[in-house]
Amino acid sequence: ADWDWHIKSQHQSELLQYVMLLVNQWRMPLIFLLSGFALALVEPKYAASKLFRLRFLRVFIPLVFAMYFIVPPQVYFEALQKFSYPNTYLVFWLEYIDPSTPVLGQMNHGVMGLLTWNHLWYLAYLWFYTLVYILIKPVLIFLSTLLSRKQPPAWLLFLIPTLILTIWGLVLKPIFPKTHGLFDDWYNHALYFSVFLFGYFLAKSAHGLTAIQERRRIWLAMSIVLYLGITVLYTFQLDFGGWGWAAEFWVYANVCCWLLTVLAYASVSLNKPSPILNYLNEAVLPWYILHQTATIVIAVQLRPLELWGWAEFGLLSLGTFAVCALFYEVIRRVKLLRFLFGMKLASK
Repeated sequence: ADWDWHIKSQHQSELLQYVMLLVNQWRMPLIFLLSGFALALVEPKYAASKLFRLRFLRVFIPLVFAMYFIVPPQVYFEALQKFSYPNTYLVFWLEYIDPSTPVLGQMNHGVMGLLTWNHLWYLAYLWFYTLVYILIKPVLIFLSTLLSRKQPPAWLLFLIPTLILTIWGLVLKPIFPKTHGLFDDWYNHALYFSVFLFGYFLAKSAHGLTAIQERRRIWLAMSIVLYLGITVLYTFQLDFGGWGWAAEFWVYANVCCWLLTVLAYASVSLNKPSPILNYLNEAVLPWYILHQTATIVIAVQLRPLELWGWAEFGLLSLGTFAVCALFYEVIRRVKLLRFLFGMKLASK
């Protein structure tokens, strides 16, 4: 309820606002943290030219493919619901890929027209951050070597990123609202690239990772307390305005604590080779590319049935899971689709 999205159900839940508050603040920072962490782990294997080629094939090409062939149904059904678009999907798609189309000016994205990456903005940002990483790689290696000789206390691994993110929240967030448009999204860049670098440097510090693991119960307890505080702030003062820097610090402390919690428990519990983990690791990118389109298409089919709210929610969730699972089983078996969805051409 009260949160905008591409399409909306006739059923609106205030309870789900609090579920979203739990995960919404740290789920994307977590992905960027892991992206930086993973990059540090593969850094010794890849020269800059090879990393560029690898990311071009497995990030940039899937992004472009999905913008033209996976994302369009999202835009089409949004246009139907919000602006009563009158034409068929094929007519819409031809207008969608035409950057000079005059239709649906409310949804126009400037030089790209209706063309958009919607939920795939992460891939665009990861591609851009890869280019930045290649440019500053010598500096990062120097700093990581310097930092690896230090043994910072665990509280610093929490406090330093929290303070940095708080500064971005106080200084940049009021000036640069989130757009996911890459070129005008400076608050998001400051947030996500900072977390990306935190993951990179953390992967280079065995002591730092061990310190985080050993205190995983503390991070979890702090995360729960901080989240409960945010629900109070959200309930009684929606814009956090009257709380100033203290509210900002609390918000980003919550983000950092959840990041440390998830990283600590995962690095302890999921650090052994497993056929299930291998399967899931390969499935992540195709599922990510598919899931939002699946959700929107299924939601549109369910809407005329006028189901009870929680029944609609359950079918939508299970349907999204089932569609992604089935399509992935096809994708992983077809060489061309593996390529287009960013998978290795030969499965191990």
